[in-house]
Amino acid sequence: PDTPGRFTRFGPDPSVNEWNMLVVGFPIWLWTDRPTTVSTTAHHDGLDFTLTATWTSTTFTMGDGNTKTCAATTIRPKKVRPATKPSPTCGYVYQTKSKIGHPYTVTADTHWRIDWSTNGYNGTFDHTYSGNRTLEIGELQSLING
Repeated sequence: PDTPGRFTRFGPDPSVNEWNMLVVGFPIWLWTDRPTTVSTTAHHDGLDFTLTATWTSTTFTMGDGNTKTCAATTIRPKKVRPATKPSPTCGYVYQTKSKIGHPYTVTADTHWRIDWSTNGYNGTFDHTYSGNRTLEIGELQSLING
C-alpha cells in the first residue's frame, strides 16, 4: 500500500508569518501525513494478496542533536488558545536558534507494522519510511522606547 507519513508537518506553520520561521522557546506541534492504517488487496494468477500497514510511531530527528519519538500525534488546529499551548501528544521546544542561512533539517522516520496474507499464509514485518523538511528557528526581541 501507499503508506503516508513521509511529510513532516509543523504547527504553527512557519510559512504563515513574515519571517518564515518558528521561534526559540515556542511549543511546536509535530505530526506526519494521515491515515494511520492503509490496506490493499490484489489478485494475480489465482492468488489473493492482502497487505495492511499500521503506523506504530514516528521518530523526529530535530536537527539540533535531539530526537522525539511519538506513538500518537495531533494535527494542530489553525486557532489554538492560548497560542503557546503545547501539543497534547507530540511536540518539541527548540532551545537554540538555527544559524542564519542554515535551517535545521527535521527528519521524520515513520515506523509501520506490515501484515500480509496470501492463500492461507501470513506474516508480519516492520518497515520505516523517512522524509525531511527544513525549519528556520529564530529569536524574537522587543524594544521598549520611552
